[in-house]
Amino acid sequence: MAVTVFKPEEQNTSQAPTLGIGSGTFGANAQQRKNIAQGGSGRFTNLQQYVQANEANNPNAQLLQREATARQGELGTRQQEFVKQAEPIKSGFESIRSGQQFVQSALQDPTAIVQDPKNIQRFAGYRTQGIGDIETPFNQLQSARGMLGTQQEQLASGLETIQRDPNALQNYLQSQRANPSLATRGENVLDRFLTQSTESGQKALTELGTTAGAIRGSQAPSIVGDIETLRTQAQGKPLSSSDVGNLLTAKITPEEEYIRNINKLYVAQNVGLGAELQPDTIQYSNNILQTPIINYNRPEDLGTATQSSIDYAKNQYERYNNFINQKNSIDNSIRENERELDRANKSIVDMYDIGGAIRKAQVEEQLRGNIENLQKQKENVFKQASGIDVSKVPAYQEYLNRIGKTRQELLSEYDPTRLSRIQALQQLAGTNQFNSLLSGGIQ
Repeated sequence: MAVTVFKPEEQNTSQAPTLGIGSGTFGANAQQRKNIAQGGSGRFTNLQQYVQANEANNPNAQLLQREATARQGELGTRQQEFVKQAEPIKSGFESIRSGQQFVQSALQDPTAIVQDPKNIQRFAGYRTQGIGDIETPFNQLQSARGMLGTQQEQLASGLETIQRDPNALQNYLQSQRANPSLATRGENVLDRFLTQSTESGQKALTELGTTAGAIRGSQAPSIVGDIETLRTQAQGKPLSSSDVGNLLTAKITPEEEYIRNINKLYVAQNVGLGAELQPDTIQYSNNILQTPIINYNRPEDLGTATQSSIDYAKNQYERYNNFINQKNSIDNSIRENERELDRANKSIVDMYDIGGAIRKAQVEEQLRGNIENLQKQKENVFKQASGIDVSKVPAYQEYLNRIGKTRQELLSEYDPTRLSRIQALQQLAGTNQFNSLLSGGIQ
């Protein structure tokens, strides 16, 4: 409360009654108080008696107490008004913080976020319009907080002015009369004197200072701290559309690079070429008719595929296929000669046809010789095949089957989780920038 101080000489005495006839603050009631020496006119004989009569129940002290209470109430009202102004700011900051957390979650696990179309739409809004502004509303809060501080100071200084300045005290007491303009200068001075001279009045004046200190020291509503915390949490995190775009780009760029690097070496690595393998080789056996047992073991640790490992696998693959082709060709020839020998054995020759018997014996001997030569050839083929790294054969065959596929097909086979994340990032970006990369083949 601001107090306007009027000097006593400015009092309009022509409109006020005479002191002590009952029209002032205390004149009407003073005649009813105890231990007061009264004259026939109702006036007190001296000021000391007047002070004593009002010592126990000083109405002016009560006025000052009510004033202190009223100013405290007014502070509460101003604080409530401030809180009403701050609540939308706090809600806005909470919305911004929620938006930042959503964006961070979306970029952390885009595959999960895009399952709900509403999430894609929400992210698009942040990407194009930003998440929010924290400085403008915070400046508005600071302005409102400054206004509240000014109001606190006005309320506190108003009470302190009444407490310290006799003229301000006198003006305040006059303002509390039913008809302030009718009070005489003497009545106003007497009101002030009574307040300053009685114990209850002095106590009330002291309480004005105490209340002023409490009002001045009153802390800002807790909502200020809540908003400051939210602002601190929001700082350094995405706010503008460019902030969101930069974070999205930071996620997309390495994925684009990863897709571009999907090549033949990538396929070789995933099919097992280039890994450190314990070769499962064909071992020569004295029994040339025994087919070797070949186990195709996939390595657990693929390692880093290199072109030299691909070339090595190709060589083993071609050697193995050549071995199989030669072996199968010899086996077919052996079976054909065995069938011919069986037919020759079963053929019937007239016992008197000595020439036919000789020819039959010659054919059988020729066929047995053929079979023996073929078995020796097969033995040589097995010897030549000794040391072939058979484990590379199925890996290289798989390699040949995969290098003709698109990058998207390869990712769907070898890294479906990454493919889903890439496609989700594309949805969040609202573009088709990955399509051409994914649909392309490898080199």
